[in-house]
Amino acid sequence: MTNNNNGNRNYNFNNLNNDIGISRDISGGGNNNNDNSGKIKKYLPIILAAVIVLTLAALAAVLIFKGKENTDENSAADDDPYSRPEISETRGVFVPSVFNLAFPSKPDLSDDELKAEIDSIIKKAKEIGLNSIFFQVRPACDALYDSDIFPTSEYLSTDGERGFDCLEYFVNECHKEKMALHAWINPLRVSASKSDLSELAKDSPALKIENSVVSYAGKLYFDPGIPEVRELVCRGVREICEKYNVDGIIFDDYFYPYKVYTTAEDGTSTLAAFADEKTFETYGGDFSSIDDFRRANINELIKSVYETVKDSDEECLFGVSCFGIWQNINGENGGSHTHGSESYSETYSDTLSWVEGGYVDYVAPQIYWETNNLAASYKVLAKWWDSKLENTGVSLLIAHAAYKYDGTFNPSEGEMTRQLVLNGELSNCKGSIFYSFASLRDNIGGVTDEITKYYAERESAESKDTQSAEN
Repeated sequence: MTNNNNGNRNYNFNNLNNDIGISRDISGGGNNNNDNSGKIKKYLPIILAAVIVLTLAALAAVLIFKGKENTDENSAADDDPYSRPEISETRGVFVPSVFNLAFPSKPDLSDDELKAEIDSIIKKAKEIGLNSIFFQVRPACDALYDSDIFPTSEYLSTDGERGFDCLEYFVNECHKEKMALHAWINPLRVSASKSDLSELAKDSPALKIENSVVSYAGKLYFDPGIPEVRELVCRGVREICEKYNVDGIIFDDYFYPYKVYTTAEDGTSTLAAFADEKTFETYGGDFSSIDDFRRANINELIKSVYETVKDSDEECLFGVSCFGIWQNINGENGGSHTHGSESYSETYSDTLSWVEGGYVDYVAPQIYWETNNLAASYKVLAKWWDSKLENTGVSLLIAHAAYKYDGTFNPSEGEMTRQLVLNGELSNCKGSIFYSFASLRDNIGGVTDEITKYYAERESAESKDTQSAEN
Protein backbone atom coordinates (compact mmCIF):
# COMPACT_ATOMS: atom_id res chain seq x y z
CA MET A 1 0.00 0.00 0.00
CA THR A 2 1.32 3.50 -0.94
CA ASN A 3 1.71 6.13 1.82
CA ASN A 4 0.76 9.63 0.66
CA ASN A 5 1.61 11.46 3.91
CA ASN A 6 5.38 11.80 3.47
CA GLY A 7 5.09 15.58 3.13
CA ASN A 8 3.37 15.87 6.51
CA ARG A 9 5.95 14.04 8.59
CA ASN A 10 7.48 16.56 11.11
CA TYR A 11 10.93 15.09 11.62
CA ASN A 12 12.98 17.76 13.52
CA PHE A 13 16.31 17.53 11.72
CA ASN A 14 17.54 20.67 13.47
CA ASN A 15 17.26 19.11 16.87
CA LEU A 16 18.72 15.84 15.62
CA ASN A 17 21.75 17.56 14.15
CA ASN A 18 22.25 19.69 17.24
CA ASP A 19 22.07 16.66 19.46
CA ILE A 20 24.95 14.93 17.66
CA GLY A 21 26.85 18.18 16.94
CA ILE A 22 26.80 18.02 13.15
CA SER A 23 25.84 20.98 10.99
CA ARG A 24 22.79 20.55 8.79
CA ASP A 25 24.95 21.67 5.87
CA ILE A 26 27.39 18.79 6.15
CA SER A 27 28.09 19.08 2.43
CA GLY A 28 30.36 22.04 3.07
CA GLY A 29 28.12 25.15 2.94
CA GLY A 30 27.51 27.55 5.87
CA ASN A 31 29.67 29.42 8.33
CA ASN A 32 30.10 26.85 11.09
CA ASN A 33 32.28 24.39 9.10
CA ASN A 34 35.56 25.24 10.85
CA ASP A 35 33.98 25.33 14.29
CA ASN A 36 32.33 21.94 13.89
CA SER A 37 35.13 20.06 12.07
CA GLY A 38 36.60 18.96 15.35
CA LYS A 39 33.27 17.68 16.54
CA ILE A 40 32.80 15.71 13.30
CA LYS A 41 36.17 14.05 13.71
CA LYS A 42 35.37 13.35 17.33
CA TYR A 43 32.00 11.61 16.77
CA LEU A 44 32.47 10.07 13.29
CA PRO A 45 34.16 6.86 14.59
CA ILE A 46 31.32 6.38 17.05
CA ILE A 47 28.75 6.76 14.28
CA LEU A 48 30.58 4.36 11.97
CA ALA A 49 30.95 1.83 14.75
CA ALA A 50 27.24 2.02 15.47
CA VAL A 51 26.40 1.47 11.79
CA ILE A 52 28.71 -1.56 11.63
CA VAL A 53 27.22 -3.05 14.80
CA LEU A 54 23.67 -2.60 13.52
CA THR A 55 24.58 -4.12 10.12
CA LEU A 56 26.20 -7.15 11.71
CA ALA A 57 23.24 -7.60 14.00
CA ALA A 58 20.87 -7.54 11.05
CA LEU A 59 22.97 -10.08 9.16
CA ALA A 60 23.11 -12.34 12.20
CA ALA A 61 19.34 -12.16 12.55
CA VAL A 62 18.89 -13.15 8.89
CA LEU A 63 21.32 -16.06 9.21
CA ILE A 64 19.67 -17.30 12.39
CA PHE A 65 16.26 -17.12 10.76
CA LYS A 66 17.46 -18.95 7.65
CA GLY A 67 19.17 -21.59 9.76
CA LYS A 68 16.03 -22.12 11.79
CA GLU A 69 13.99 -22.28 8.57
CA ASN A 70 16.28 -24.94 7.09
CA THR A 71 16.38 -26.85 10.36
CA ASP A 72 12.60 -26.79 10.52
CA GLU A 73 12.40 -28.07 6.94
CA ASN A 74 14.89 -30.87 7.60
CA SER A 75 13.21 -31.72 10.86
CA ALA A 76 9.85 -31.85 9.13
CA ALA A 77 11.27 -34.21 6.52
CA ASP A 78 12.84 -36.39 9.21
CA ASP A 79 9.61 -36.44 11.17
CA ASP A 80 7.47 -37.29 8.12
CA PRO A 81 6.64 -40.99 8.55
CA TYR A 82 5.74 -41.26 4.86
CA SER A 83 8.98 -39.86 3.41
CA ARG A 84 11.12 -42.06 1.19
CA PRO A 85 13.84 -43.95 3.02
CA GLU A 86 17.49 -43.81 2.03
CA ILE A 87 18.55 -47.28 0.89
CA SER A 88 22.26 -47.89 0.31
CA GLU A 89 22.00 -51.67 -0.15
CA THR A 90 18.75 -53.11 -1.48
CA ARG A 91 17.51 -56.21 0.33
CA GLY A 92 14.25 -56.83 -1.45
CA VAL A 93 11.53 -59.37 -2.12
CA PHE A 94 9.10 -59.76 -5.00
CA VAL A 95 5.44 -59.88 -3.96
CA PRO A 96 3.53 -61.31 -6.95
CA SER A 97 -0.22 -60.85 -7.26
CA VAL A 98 -0.74 -62.88 -10.46
CA PHE A 99 -2.74 -66.04 -9.71
CA ASN A 100 -2.79 -64.80 -6.08
CA LEU A 101 0.68 -66.26 -5.59
CA ALA A 102 1.54 -64.04 -2.61
CA PHE A 103 -0.86 -61.11 -2.25
CA PRO A 104 -3.74 -60.98 -1.99
CA SER A 105 -4.10 -64.59 -0.90
CA LYS A 106 -7.43 -64.72 -2.74
CA PRO A 107 -9.90 -62.32 -4.40
CA ASP A 108 -12.67 -60.44 -2.60
CA LEU A 109 -10.96 -59.99 0.75
CA SER A 110 -12.31 -57.27 3.04
CA ASP A 111 -10.40 -54.04 3.61
CA ASP A 112 -9.27 -55.25 7.04
CA GLU A 113 -8.13 -58.57 5.62
CA LEU A 114 -6.11 -56.84 2.91
CA LYS A 115 -4.51 -54.54 5.48
CA ALA A 116 -3.68 -57.49 7.71
CA GLU A 117 -1.97 -59.32 4.84
CA ILE A 118 0.08 -56.25 3.91
CA ASP A 119 1.07 -55.72 7.54
CA SER A 120 2.12 -59.35 7.75
CA ILE A 121 4.28 -59.08 4.62
CA ILE A 122 6.08 -56.00 5.91
CA LYS A 123 6.59 -57.54 9.35
CA LYS A 124 8.02 -60.75 7.91
CA ALA A 125 10.30 -58.85 5.53
CA LYS A 126 11.72 -56.83 8.41
CA GLU A 127 12.28 -59.94 10.49
CA ILE A 128 14.35 -61.42 7.66
CA GLY A 129 16.41 -58.22 7.41
CA LEU A 130 14.93 -56.88 4.19
CA ASN A 131 14.33 -53.20 3.41
CA SER A 132 12.51 -53.16 0.07
CA ILE A 133 9.24 -54.53 -1.33
CA PHE A 134 8.65 -55.05 -5.06
CA PHE A 135 4.87 -55.28 -5.24
CA GLN A 136 3.18 -56.44 -8.45
CA VAL A 137 0.56 -53.76 -8.99
CA ARG A 138 -0.22 -54.66 -12.61
CA PRO A 139 0.08 -58.39 -13.31
CA ALA A 140 -1.64 -57.82 -16.66
CA CYS A 141 -3.80 -55.11 -18.21
CA ASP A 142 -5.35 -54.46 -14.80
CA ALA A 143 -4.65 -52.71 -11.51
CA LEU A 144 -4.41 -53.38 -7.79
CA TYR A 145 -4.61 -49.63 -7.14
CA ASP A 146 -6.96 -46.76 -7.87
CA SER A 147 -6.60 -46.36 -11.63
CA ASP A 148 -8.51 -44.28 -14.14
CA ILE A 149 -6.93 -46.26 -16.98
CA PHE A 150 -6.97 -49.95 -16.05
CA PRO A 151 -9.81 -52.06 -14.62
CA THR A 152 -9.61 -53.72 -11.22
CA SER A 153 -7.50 -56.85 -11.23
CA GLU A 154 -9.34 -60.16 -11.12
CA TYR A 155 -6.87 -61.21 -8.42
CA LEU A 156 -8.25 -58.46 -6.18
CA SER A 157 -11.95 -58.52 -7.00
CA THR A 158 -14.16 -60.86 -9.01
CA ASP A 159 -16.89 -58.27 -9.59
CA GLY A 160 -14.58 -55.45 -10.66
CA GLU A 161 -15.36 -53.31 -7.64
CA ARG A 162 -12.45 -51.38 -6.17
CA GLY A 163 -12.60 -49.97 -2.68
CA PHE A 164 -9.47 -50.27 -0.60
CA ASP A 165 -6.34 -48.88 -2.28
CA CYS A 166 -3.71 -51.57 -1.75
CA LEU A 167 -0.85 -49.57 -3.24
CA GLU A 168 -1.45 -46.45 -1.17
CA TYR A 169 -1.55 -48.46 2.05
CA PHE A 170 1.48 -50.55 1.05
CA VAL A 171 3.58 -47.46 0.25
CA ASN A 172 2.64 -45.65 3.46
CA GLU A 173 3.22 -48.63 5.71
CA CYS A 174 6.55 -49.43 4.08
CA HIS A 175 7.76 -45.88 4.50
CA LYS A 176 6.70 -45.86 8.15
CA GLU A 177 9.07 -48.79 8.60
CA LYS A 178 11.82 -47.06 6.58
CA MET A 179 11.36 -49.55 3.77
CA ALA A 180 11.17 -48.83 0.04
CA LEU A 181 8.25 -49.80 -2.19
CA HIS A 182 8.75 -50.37 -5.92
CA ALA A 183 5.68 -50.77 -8.12
CA TRP A 184 6.13 -53.88 -10.24
CA ILE A 185 4.43 -53.76 -13.63
CA ASN A 186 4.01 -56.32 -16.36
CA PRO A 187 3.66 -53.85 -19.23
CA LEU A 188 2.60 -56.00 -22.19
CA ARG A 189 0.66 -58.95 -20.83
CA VAL A 190 -3.06 -58.38 -21.38
CA SER A 191 -4.18 -61.55 -19.62
CA ALA A 192 -2.41 -64.53 -18.10
CA SER A 193 -5.54 -66.68 -18.07
CA LYS A 194 -7.67 -65.64 -21.06
CA SER A 195 -7.19 -66.16 -24.78
CA ASP A 196 -10.16 -64.24 -26.19
CA LEU A 197 -10.81 -60.51 -26.17
CA SER A 198 -14.48 -61.09 -25.33
CA GLU A 199 -13.40 -62.36 -21.91
CA LEU A 200 -11.77 -59.06 -20.91
CA ALA A 201 -13.41 -56.44 -18.74
CA LYS A 202 -15.55 -54.09 -20.81
CA ASP A 203 -13.50 -51.07 -19.75
CA SER A 204 -10.15 -52.67 -20.57
CA PRO A 205 -7.92 -50.31 -22.59
CA ALA A 206 -6.94 -53.35 -24.66
CA LEU A 207 -10.35 -53.04 -26.34
CA LYS A 208 -9.82 -49.38 -27.18
CA ILE A 209 -6.73 -49.71 -29.39
CA GLU A 210 -7.61 -51.39 -32.66
CA ASN A 211 -5.70 -54.57 -33.53
CA SER A 212 -3.35 -54.08 -30.59
CA VAL A 213 -3.69 -57.52 -28.96
CA VAL A 214 -2.18 -60.82 -30.07
CA SER A 215 -3.37 -64.19 -28.81
CA TYR A 216 -0.37 -66.42 -28.24
CA ALA A 217 -0.20 -69.87 -26.65
CA GLY A 218 -3.43 -69.42 -24.73
CA LYS A 219 -2.69 -65.93 -23.43
CA LEU A 220 -3.21 -62.36 -24.63
CA TYR A 221 -0.40 -59.88 -25.22
CA PHE A 222 -0.12 -56.30 -26.43
CA ASP A 223 1.77 -55.83 -29.67
CA PRO A 224 4.58 -53.39 -28.68
CA GLY A 225 5.17 -52.47 -32.32
CA ILE A 226 2.03 -50.31 -32.22
CA PRO A 227 2.85 -46.77 -31.01
CA GLU A 228 -0.47 -46.42 -29.16
CA VAL A 229 0.44 -49.46 -27.03
CA ARG A 230 3.70 -47.90 -25.91
CA GLU A 231 1.85 -44.65 -25.18
CA LEU A 232 -0.66 -46.56 -23.05
CA VAL A 233 2.14 -48.13 -21.01
CA CYS A 234 3.65 -44.70 -20.41
CA ARG A 235 0.30 -43.24 -19.34
CA GLY A 236 -0.11 -46.04 -16.85
CA VAL A 237 3.37 -45.44 -15.43
CA ARG A 238 2.75 -41.69 -15.18
CA GLU A 239 -0.48 -42.30 -13.30
CA ILE A 240 1.34 -44.30 -10.64
CA CYS A 241 4.26 -41.88 -10.33
CA GLU A 242 2.01 -38.85 -9.96
CA LYS A 243 -0.53 -40.45 -7.63
CA TYR A 244 1.71 -42.50 -5.32
CA ASN A 245 5.00 -41.83 -3.56
CA VAL A 246 6.59 -45.04 -4.84
CA ASP A 247 10.35 -45.39 -4.66
CA GLY A 248 10.57 -46.99 -8.07
CA ILE A 249 8.91 -48.56 -11.08
CA ILE A 250 10.12 -52.00 -12.12
CA PHE A 251 9.32 -54.16 -15.14
CA ASP A 252 9.94 -57.89 -15.11
CA ASP A 253 11.33 -60.04 -17.93
CA TYR A 254 8.11 -60.37 -19.98
CA PHE A 255 8.15 -58.29 -23.16
CA TYR A 256 7.49 -60.24 -26.33
CA PRO A 257 6.29 -63.61 -24.99
CA TYR A 258 8.72 -66.43 -24.42
CA LYS A 259 8.66 -68.76 -27.40
CA VAL A 260 6.30 -71.72 -27.22
CA TYR A 261 6.48 -74.85 -29.35
CA THR A 262 3.36 -76.84 -30.19
CA THR A 263 3.36 -80.56 -30.82
CA ALA A 264 1.34 -82.02 -33.66
CA GLU A 265 -0.35 -85.39 -33.62
CA ASP A 266 2.57 -86.92 -35.50
CA GLY A 267 4.91 -85.74 -32.77
CA THR A 268 6.56 -82.96 -34.73
CA SER A 269 7.26 -79.72 -32.86
CA THR A 270 6.51 -76.32 -34.37
CA LEU A 271 7.28 -72.85 -33.07
CA ALA A 272 4.08 -70.92 -32.41
CA ALA A 273 4.09 -67.66 -34.37
CA PHE A 274 3.52 -64.26 -32.76
CA ALA A 275 1.19 -62.64 -35.29
CA ASP A 276 2.68 -59.17 -35.79
CA GLU A 277 3.47 -59.37 -39.51
CA LYS A 278 1.01 -56.57 -40.35
CA THR A 279 2.56 -54.37 -37.70
CA PHE A 280 5.95 -54.98 -39.25
CA GLU A 281 4.60 -54.09 -42.69
CA THR A 282 3.11 -50.86 -41.35
CA TYR A 283 5.91 -49.63 -39.07
CA GLY A 284 9.01 -51.68 -39.89
CA GLY A 285 10.16 -50.05 -43.12
CA ASP A 286 13.51 -49.05 -41.62
CA PHE A 287 14.41 -52.57 -40.54
CA SER A 288 15.77 -55.46 -42.58
CA SER A 289 14.40 -58.11 -40.22
CA ILE A 290 11.41 -58.48 -37.95
CA ASP A 291 13.78 -59.45 -35.11
CA ASP A 292 15.54 -56.07 -35.27
CA PHE A 293 12.16 -54.36 -35.50
CA ARG A 294 10.95 -56.11 -32.35
CA ARG A 295 14.09 -55.20 -30.40
CA ALA A 296 13.74 -51.59 -31.52
CA ASN A 297 10.15 -51.54 -30.24
CA ILE A 298 11.23 -52.71 -26.79
CA ASN A 299 14.13 -50.26 -26.76
CA GLU A 300 11.74 -47.44 -27.59
CA LEU A 301 9.34 -48.59 -24.86
CA ILE A 302 12.07 -48.62 -22.21
CA LYS A 303 13.37 -45.21 -23.30
CA SER A 304 9.89 -43.67 -23.26
CA VAL A 305 9.04 -45.13 -19.86
CA TYR A 306 12.29 -43.87 -18.35
CA GLU A 307 11.59 -40.37 -19.64
CA THR A 308 8.02 -40.59 -18.33
CA VAL A 309 9.19 -41.60 -14.87
CA LYS A 310 11.74 -38.79 -14.65
CA ASP A 311 9.29 -36.24 -16.01
CA SER A 312 6.71 -37.28 -13.40
CA ASP A 313 9.06 -37.68 -10.42
CA GLU A 314 12.76 -37.12 -10.91
CA GLU A 315 13.68 -39.01 -7.74
CA CYS A 316 11.67 -42.11 -8.64
CA LEU A 317 13.83 -44.96 -9.94
CA PHE A 318 13.17 -47.09 -12.99
CA GLY A 319 14.58 -50.57 -13.41
CA VAL A 320 14.03 -53.87 -15.18
CA SER A 321 14.37 -57.37 -13.76
CA CYS A 322 15.49 -58.94 -17.01
CA PHE A 323 16.20 -62.56 -17.89
CA GLY A 324 19.57 -63.68 -16.53
CA ILE A 325 21.25 -64.33 -19.89
CA TRP A 326 21.56 -61.48 -22.38
CA GLN A 327 23.44 -63.45 -25.04
CA ASN A 328 25.62 -66.54 -24.94
CA ILE A 329 29.11 -65.73 -26.12
CA ASN A 330 29.83 -66.52 -29.76
CA GLY A 331 33.29 -65.00 -29.98
CA GLU A 332 32.06 -61.64 -31.25
CA ASN A 333 29.01 -60.47 -29.32
CA GLY A 334 30.54 -60.05 -25.85
CA GLY A 335 28.01 -62.39 -24.29
CA SER A 336 28.43 -64.56 -21.22
CA HIS A 337 30.05 -68.00 -21.07
CA THR A 338 26.70 -69.75 -20.80
CA HIS A 339 24.49 -72.11 -22.79
CA GLY A 340 20.84 -71.17 -22.42
CA SER A 341 17.96 -69.09 -23.68
CA GLU A 342 18.83 -65.48 -24.46
CA SER A 343 16.65 -62.46 -23.76
CA TYR A 344 18.15 -60.79 -26.85
CA SER A 345 16.45 -63.25 -29.19
CA GLU A 346 13.84 -64.87 -26.95
CA THR A 347 11.88 -61.82 -25.73
CA TYR A 348 13.74 -59.28 -27.91
CA SER A 349 15.11 -57.52 -24.84
CA ASP A 350 18.45 -55.86 -25.50
CA THR A 351 19.28 -54.95 -21.92
CA LEU A 352 22.77 -53.64 -22.66
CA SER A 353 21.28 -51.11 -25.08
CA TRP A 354 19.18 -49.71 -22.25
CA VAL A 355 22.25 -49.52 -20.03
CA GLU A 356 24.36 -47.82 -22.70
CA GLY A 357 21.53 -45.39 -23.50
CA GLY A 358 21.07 -44.48 -19.83
CA TYR A 359 17.40 -45.49 -19.85
CA VAL A 360 17.43 -47.46 -16.60
CA ASP A 361 18.58 -46.62 -13.09
CA TYR A 362 19.17 -50.27 -12.30
CA VAL A 363 18.88 -53.73 -13.78
CA ALA A 364 18.06 -56.81 -11.72
CA PRO A 365 18.90 -59.85 -13.87
CA GLN A 366 17.16 -63.02 -12.78
CA ILE A 367 20.15 -65.29 -12.20
CA TYR A 368 18.04 -68.24 -11.17
CA TRP A 369 20.75 -70.94 -11.32
CA GLU A 370 23.22 -72.41 -8.86
CA THR A 371 26.81 -71.26 -8.58
CA ASN A 372 27.96 -74.64 -9.96
CA ASN A 373 25.41 -74.90 -12.77
CA LEU A 374 27.24 -76.07 -15.88
CA ALA A 375 25.00 -74.36 -18.45
CA ALA A 376 24.44 -71.06 -16.61
CA SER A 377 26.55 -70.60 -13.49
CA TYR A 378 25.41 -67.96 -11.00
CA LYS A 379 29.04 -67.05 -10.41
CA VAL A 380 29.79 -66.62 -14.12
CA LEU A 381 26.68 -64.53 -14.77
CA ALA A 382 26.99 -62.33 -11.67
CA LYS A 383 30.55 -61.40 -12.61
CA TRP A 384 29.55 -60.86 -16.26
CA TRP A 385 26.74 -58.45 -15.37
CA ASP A 386 28.98 -56.64 -12.89
CA SER A 387 31.61 -56.08 -15.59
CA LYS A 388 29.04 -54.81 -18.10
CA LEU A 389 27.78 -52.16 -15.67
CA GLU A 390 31.23 -50.83 -14.83
CA ASN A 391 31.35 -47.00 -15.21
CA THR A 392 27.82 -46.83 -16.65
CA GLY A 393 26.04 -45.15 -13.73
CA VAL A 394 23.53 -48.02 -13.73
CA SER A 395 23.29 -50.07 -10.55
CA LEU A 396 23.22 -53.86 -10.43
CA LEU A 397 20.65 -55.64 -8.29
CA ILE A 398 20.52 -59.41 -8.62
CA ALA A 399 17.30 -61.42 -8.46
CA HIS A 400 17.67 -64.75 -6.64
CA ALA A 401 15.56 -67.91 -7.03
CA ALA A 402 14.54 -68.52 -3.43
CA TYR A 403 11.69 -70.62 -4.80
CA LYS A 404 14.15 -73.22 -6.04
CA TYR A 405 14.82 -74.31 -2.48
CA ASP A 406 11.89 -76.63 -3.13
CA GLY A 407 14.46 -79.21 -4.21
CA THR A 408 15.25 -77.78 -7.64
CA PHE A 409 18.63 -76.48 -6.54
CA ASN A 410 21.06 -79.34 -6.13
CA PRO A 411 22.36 -78.96 -3.55
CA SER A 412 20.26 -76.18 -2.03
CA GLU A 413 21.80 -75.93 1.43
CA GLY A 414 24.20 -72.99 1.57
CA GLU A 415 23.48 -71.92 -2.03
CA MET A 416 21.87 -68.61 -1.12
CA THR A 417 24.69 -67.79 1.26
CA ARG A 418 27.26 -68.48 -1.46
CA GLN A 419 25.40 -66.17 -3.83
CA LEU A 420 25.12 -63.35 -1.30
CA VAL A 421 28.79 -63.61 -0.34
CA LEU A 422 29.71 -63.37 -4.03
CA ASN A 423 27.50 -60.30 -4.44
CA GLY A 424 29.52 -58.58 -1.73
CA GLU A 425 32.66 -59.04 -3.81
CA LEU A 426 31.19 -57.29 -6.88
CA SER A 427 32.01 -53.60 -7.32
CA ASN A 428 28.71 -52.59 -8.93
CA CYS A 429 26.24 -54.83 -7.09
CA LYS A 430 23.96 -52.75 -4.88
CA GLY A 431 21.77 -55.50 -3.50
CA SER A 432 19.47 -58.47 -3.98
CA ILE A 433 15.81 -59.23 -4.64
CA PHE A 434 14.38 -62.63 -3.74
CA TYR A 435 11.62 -64.39 -5.64
CA SER A 436 9.22 -64.73 -4.09
CA PHE A 437 7.64 -63.67 -0.82
CA ALA A 438 5.61 -66.89 -0.68
CA SER A 439 8.84 -68.89 -0.58
CA LEU A 440 10.25 -66.75 2.22
CA ARG A 441 6.98 -66.76 4.15
CA ASP A 442 6.88 -70.57 4.05
CA ASN A 443 10.63 -70.94 4.60
CA ILE A 444 10.81 -73.65 1.94
CA GLY A 445 13.91 -75.77 2.30
CA GLY A 446 15.14 -73.46 5.06
CA VAL A 447 15.88 -70.62 2.64
CA THR A 448 14.46 -67.95 4.96
CA ASP A 449 16.60 -69.13 7.86
CA GLU A 450 19.66 -68.94 5.63
CA ILE A 451 18.97 -65.42 4.37
CA THR A 452 18.05 -64.15 7.85
CA LYS A 453 21.26 -65.56 9.32
CA TYR A 454 23.39 -64.04 6.59
CA TYR A 455 22.00 -60.52 7.05
CA ALA A 456 22.09 -60.77 10.86
CA GLU A 457 25.75 -61.75 10.77
CA ARG A 458 26.46 -58.93 8.35
CA GLU A 459 24.78 -56.42 10.66
CA SER A 460 26.71 -57.73 13.66
CA ALA A 461 30.05 -57.56 11.85
CA GLU A 462 29.39 -54.04 10.55
CA SER A 463 28.35 -52.90 14.03
CA LYS A 464 31.60 -54.22 15.51
CA ASP A 465 33.62 -52.50 12.78
CA THR A 466 31.86 -49.21 13.52
CA GLN A 467 32.54 -49.50 17.25
CA SER A 468 36.21 -50.31 16.60
CA ALA A 469 36.57 -47.29 14.33
CA GLU A 470 35.03 -45.01 16.95
CA ASN A 471 37.36 -46.33 19.65
